[in-house]
Amino acid sequence: LDSFSLISDTAYVAQNAARIVRALFEVALRRRWPAMTYRLLNLCKIIDKRLWGWCNPLRQFSILPGHVLAKLEEKKLTIDKMKDMRKDEIGHMLHHVNIGLKVKQCVHEIPSIALEASIQPITRTVLRVRLTITPDFKWHDQTHGSVGEPWWIWVEDPVNDHIYHSEYFLLQKKQVLSKEQQLLVFTIPIFEPLPSQYYIRAVSDRWLGAEAVCIINFQHLILPERHPPHTELLDLQPLPINALGNREYEALYKFTHFNPIQTQIFHTLYHTDCNVLLGAPTGSGKTVAAELAIFRIFNKYPTSKAVYIAPLKALVRERIEDWKIRITEKLGKNVVELTGDVTPDMKAITQADLIVTTPEKWDGISRSWQNRGYVKKVSIIIIDEIHLLGDERGPVLEVIVSRASFISSHTNSPVRIVGLSTALA
Repeated sequence: LDSFSLISDTAYVAQNAARIVRALFEVALRRRWPAMTYRLLNLCKIIDKRLWGWCNPLRQFSILPGHVLAKLEEKKLTIDKMKDMRKDEIGHMLHHVNIGLKVKQCVHEIPSIALEASIQPITRTVLRVRLTITPDFKWHDQTHGSVGEPWWIWVEDPVNDHIYHSEYFLLQKKQVLSKEQQLLVFTIPIFEPLPSQYYIRAVSDRWLGAEAVCIINFQHLILPERHPPHTELLDLQPLPINALGNREYEALYKFTHFNPIQTQIFHTLYHTDCNVLLGAPTGSGKTVAAELAIFRIFNKYPTSKAVYIAPLKALVRERIEDWKIRITEKLGKNVVELTGDVTPDMKAITQADLIVTTPEKWDGISRSWQNRGYVKKVSIIIIDEIHLLGDERGPVLEVIVSRASFISSHTNSPVRIVGLSTALA
């Protein structure tokens, strides 16, 4: 090139082409176009590496001689094929026995990850995805640097040609060396009729030929019911507290009528043994609802016990301070606190009518239910703040409820479960 303007333009293109294509890639990603996103990301890497997309990915290693790379392309040896071959097999195919080891090392240094996805419908239109990422390559500082390997991960719908979720993910050096699994949790929309499948695609930000695909299959997916899970609040006449039919219970309350929520749930809690999930805003009288269920036990099953589970020791202490006065002193019932800080003697627990405890403590105690008679005598378990089921304590609460059902089936004495939560709908 003799013209200064042409030389200037070629220099501009060489310096800025990668940045321009990278900008186009980010535009396509934000517009949620999967095919265009994939092509532009590959084009970014092609320009950065100055390699054609059809070249063998091992051309990214400068330590391999040109004639060896040409042979690899001539024989059409893919990375996956070479992973399954021994170093001497590779050497024989290339007619260069000694190069086999070097090629095999390079094959294992190309970034590779294994994807495994599990799905869980939250509603009929929202799906939670748990994606487990397992590194499957050997780290070498000269090849990969000393920080990490960046990846782009997105969920695409091949039918509608749309990306429903995308994120940038950095696989750190220490995670690769320890083969530590990484967990990504995110939500994506689903539509009816259900599509046959979505693809989760992971593409390396720097390496050509480094990508993985995981298929999400909806064939056996069971969606929640169509009808809304919440109960409409009815416009009822407030119920007077003398509906309790017990002067001692009525004396515990300073108000004369139950509020609208308590009025609506009164019959179910006080006159039946149905399991109840009460989701209502803070300050709507859920503690009174718990007390109605406890009074039902006092009336109908005086020899059995009630268990109230609160997530925090501070909440247990608050309930104990209140119920020691109202239930122990005024009703003459024994209330016992059972936490990591306070463990009463066996006689006190055996004589208790109401046990106030934390999930972890009750989980530990109910494990040995065959040797603890008082666990078999429990007729009701009230779980406060049950919306924490999706939190760290969730599995403990699940185990408590499952074990209660298991004990009930073996002792032939039903255990009622009452869950108290903030508003769910």
